[in-house]
Amino acid sequence: MAARHIGSILVVEDEAELRFILVAHLRASGFEVLEAVDGLKAVELAADKLPDLILMDIGLPVMDGIAASRALKSDGRTSSIPIIMLTARSRTEDIVRGLEAGAQEYLLKPFDVSELLARVRTVHRLAIAHKDLDRLNTQLGVEVDAKTRRLQLLYEFMRDLNHADSRDDIFDLLIRCVQQTTGARRISLFLTDSSSENLVCERSVGIEPAIAENLQVNKVDGITGQVFQSGKTVVAKTYGTANQPGREYARDTFLSTPLISTSLETQDGSLGVLNVTEKTDNTTFSEDEIECIRSVVDAAAVALANVTRRIRLQQSVRILLQTVGRLAEYRDEETAEHLERVSRMAKILAWELHREGPYASLVTEDFIDSLVQAAPMHDIGKVGISDDILTKPGKLTDEEYQIMKTHTDIGRRVLSQALDPAHPVPLLRMCIDIASCHHERFDGTGYPRRMAGDRIPLAARIIALVDAYDAITSQRRYKSAKSHQEAVEIIRSEAGKHFDPVLVAAFLRCHEQFTEIHARINDPPVGVLVTAERS
Repeated sequence: MAARHIGSILVVEDEAELRFILVAHLRASGFEVLEAVDGLKAVELAADKLPDLILMDIGLPVMDGIAASRALKSDGRTSSIPIIMLTARSRTEDIVRGLEAGAQEYLLKPFDVSELLARVRTVHRLAIAHKDLDRLNTQLGVEVDAKTRRLQLLYEFMRDLNHADSRDDIFDLLIRCVQQTTGARRISLFLTDSSSENLVCERSVGIEPAIAENLQVNKVDGITGQVFQSGKTVVAKTYGTANQPGREYARDTFLSTPLISTSLETQDGSLGVLNVTEKTDNTTFSEDEIECIRSVVDAAAVALANVTRRIRLQQSVRILLQTVGRLAEYRDEETAEHLERVSRMAKILAWELHREGPYASLVTEDFIDSLVQAAPMHDIGKVGISDDILTKPGKLTDEEYQIMKTHTDIGRRVLSQALDPAHPVPLLRMCIDIASCHHERFDGTGYPRRMAGDRIPLAARIIALVDAYDAITSQRRYKSAKSHQEAVEIIRSEAGKHFDPVLVAAFLRCHEQFTEIHARINDPPVGVLVTAERS
């Protein structure tokens, strides 16, 4: 059995007998030895083989030892290789020249072989120690870079998670973060299906869409089911083999390694399971990667639970608002048809604002959806106005008009009681804005607080315009209806005064759709008309 070499040494010596002696002793000491007879060959051989140490004679043909040492030290590939100079020159200036050229040691000929070997071992140990240190520094640098990148990805994930408004956003963020931090080729997210005993694949990477679409796992079967039931994390390193025919998703199995399967746990129980496997570098998952996955999954589970609760709360609020919004119908002559028209017209105007103009970025799809839900609440405060005033067929007195104006404050107070400042529901906040501010005027002459310009909430400004249009074109006991064109001209003339001019411009681009809604959704017949003014 061949002896294991402890290192490699390049011997550069043109004297054949001395070179033979050096090579023999070095090999006997356990070193692999390379040989060169001149400085030029030594430089070429060192660059090719990268020995641990070089024994260099100064008096060499073609290129002497001093020039060869300088060439080696100027090359990044060989600059760190230690050099022991061998020379018969004993003058101080010769020794200094050799050391300045890059030699670590200097031995005068003739020398004692045991002394030479002792120095070789010492320099070799130092060289190996430096190599190990460089390797450790490089490895540490790689690990630090990986940890820094992972921390940056986690920071970005947590930041984006705080702004995620939907389950889909959370799913996408979770999958992307896990993929970026681990380099996994296959990821699947299974969530509970309340209508069955199965976990359904909601998101996946590395799985055929046709398979993922219909992929279900029983809540008690396979690794996924076990993780879901136990709430624990499973890390598998030898489950399945690379050439195994079943290395794929089946109905209740996950045959692939390495694997991390972890549950999405909340205070309310388990929401589902995340499976991560098949790293791009074909290594097992490190402890850092496992901990990273656990962290992002825990954060995503909390975010999912919060979004679910918020969705349920918003649904409850919407049902409540739809119910409460009808209360005014039983007290006021303004009918359910009026509320429906205002909602639909508000939607048309909002979509026009979304398409173009300075409010396009503010009027999002969520804003429009909330606006439609909140619109029927604009006159909810009228439930606090007495029947004598609310249903009076003629002109209101100044005192009665002042009482009528209080419906905006009544609406604000009633709705504000349902608003939790610590956990505000955006839809309810919009309802309050609309109920309170839909009689404010853009020029600041409205009521109840004489707000002006963009201090008036945008939703309230929109409702103010569409409510006015519907009031102008609708017949009431105290007024006759005006034509669509008359309403358009009135609204046009009130740009910058009663109404936001940006909203008026948008209305003028889409007003034809308003008359179509009015034609489709008609009020029931009203009683005798009495010409009067009513705000």
